[in-house]
Amino acid sequence: MIDESTTPEEAIRIALQREKAAYEFYTKAMKIAKYPGTREMFESLAKEELRHARLLEEELNKDYFKEM
Repeated sequence: MIDESTTPEEAIRIALQREKAAYEFYTKAMKIAKYPGTREMFESLAKEELRHARLLEEELNKDYFKEM
């Protein structure tokens, strides 16, 4: 959980963990879905979580975190 003492870097790392967990969830749901439309929906959501994770990783790699 985050609070006032959480640094921006810590918050991004927490968010990144949650994005990865959501990706795993949607990937598993995609594999057990019975209907093609449902599988496609979960596949789309999994891809979106990967996109979010990449954005967060890019933020972690920015120079302003190296100054801390």
